[in-house]
Amino acid sequence: MTILDFASRKTIRSRDDLRLYIARIALYVAVIATAVATVHEGMGLSWQSVPSLVGVFVAAAIFAVPIAWEFGRMYLELWEATRSLHRLATTDHRTGLLNNHAFVSRASDRIDDGRRIALLVGDLDRFKMINDRHGHPKGDEVIAAVGAAMCGLFGDDMVGRMGGEEFAAILDCPFEDDASAESHCERFAEELRRRIAAIRIPAERGTIRPTMSIGVARVREGEDFGHIYARADKALYLAKASGRNRVIDENRFELDESAPPRLPDDCSNCPLLSGAARC
Repeated sequence: MTILDFASRKTIRSRDDLRLYIARIALYVAVIATAVATVHEGMGLSWQSVPSLVGVFVAAAIFAVPIAWEFGRMYLELWEATRSLHRLATTDHRTGLLNNHAFVSRASDRIDDGRRIALLVGDLDRFKMINDRHGHPKGDEVIAAVGAAMCGLFGDDMVGRMGGEEFAAILDCPFEDDASAESHCERFAEELRRRIAAIRIPAERGTIRPTMSIGVARVREGEDFGHIYARADKALYLAKASGRNRVIDENRFELDESAPPRLPDDCSNCPLLSGAARC
């Protein structure tokens, strides 16, 4: 550590760092003042000069404390404001998860690094009906509970809210053979589906029991995020059309792609299905 590093404000990230910075600056100024006083006395030290040098050291340290406090506090507030702006720019305010842009960037970085990853895209089933029946505040509670459940399973740096009631998660999938990769992804996706289905939100008009349909895809060589997301989204579409509250892997989608998706009997006339099988 150089002398400039010793006095730098760039290490201040917390109140403890601020206190350490003040102590460093006080020591720094006191040593310099004592050195100047020593030079002023002709570079000679004697027992008679020690008390006066100690006095200079203590006085300089005391004088430096309030100045160091002001500069250090200003830098800490600037750091906290910068962190707050960064959080606002990269996280979803409702859930604290990564927002769409930040999540895509995180996943793209992993793909660019050559990491074998899987993408799980989940969409809450009939979420519009939850909002219509119980109100948007209760809908927000459901969204927050789903975000917490996903963070508990994947970690908050691996999960994003893509928009509305759609979520996504990055899963490391370092397997060479397709069977092992698919089994690994299915375990996590099924566990996520079960955790979402176990959520209970009390409401005036009955308990809310959300469910989630999930599509799964794995990155392929030479792909970017758009490719893997498109396949996971198709698998999610099939999960919705096949009855909801289920997991569909991209391999299942490719096997069934030639056949038209089957709509369940209870929603064949659902107005929310006009143009898309997501509701």
